[in-house]
Amino acid sequence: MMLAAPAHAAKPATKKASSASDRVHLSHVRRLVLDPGHGGDNLGALGTSGIREKVLCLDVALAVAAWLREHSDLDVLLTRDRDVALELRQRPRLANDWKGDALISIHANAHEGGEAQGMEVFFLAADASVDAARQLVEREEGIRPGDGTAQLAWSTPGILADLDLAAAHARAETLALALGDGLRAVRPKARFRGVRQAAFGVLKEARMPAIVFEIGYLTHPVEGPQLTEPEVHVQFAKAILRSVQQLDRRVAAESAAQVAKGKKR
Repeated sequence: MMLAAPAHAAKPATKKASSASDRVHLSHVRRLVLDPGHGGDNLGALGTSGIREKVLCLDVALAVAAWLREHSDLDVLLTRDRDVALELRQRPRLANDWKGDALISIHANAHEGGEAQGMEVFFLAADASVDAARQLVEREEGIRPGDGTAQLAWSTPGILADLDLAAAHARAETLALALGDGLRAVRPKARFRGVRQAAFGVLKEARMPAIVFEIGYLTHPVEGPQLTEPEVHVQFAKAILRSVQQLDRRVAAESAAQVAKGKKR
């Protein structure tokens, strides 16, 4: 399959652009790939306001990308910048091909009764046996309950033998925890359900720290409509930037340690 060129979100006009001195500078995490979930005939959940998950995820990703480009020197790429279908495994492969330093897949959640609400962040688990996590993966990836494809081939020893993937997985935990902290700081009145692990297919092949960001529940009567608001999208962007900064500090520290170790030899 031919890989698509990086998708760049158009930057909307603003009253006053941030000066170079105001922008956050990253030293090691230079390229962030945002993955708007679903797309094309993969509609995702239906919200109380009538918006589809595929539409909301794209709206959020475009807004976050524009804000990050204005307020940081990150090179932000999108796996899709319009309503097109992407295969599940194509998403991390695009990020790998573009040599991304981090991957964040954006989704919205749903609850049949409409009572559930709150944001969640997921990083990869080799064995995700918790029913709630399994059901979420099945819904997001369009897998029928009980379908054998829900448990794709996954060998922990085999993956850990690949040092790049092992390092990416360890750093993904840092990114996920930092995003959780950022969300609590930037959106103190919104519910945060926690940082968890799950076997999302979009995370399995990523050769960089990769996480899934569930921005909230489309089906909640209050939270659902709030997820479409531009100011909420800016809050997401601020939290994401905080998490990327934390990851950048970790990578910088690891690089410095490697240099120091080399000098001692």
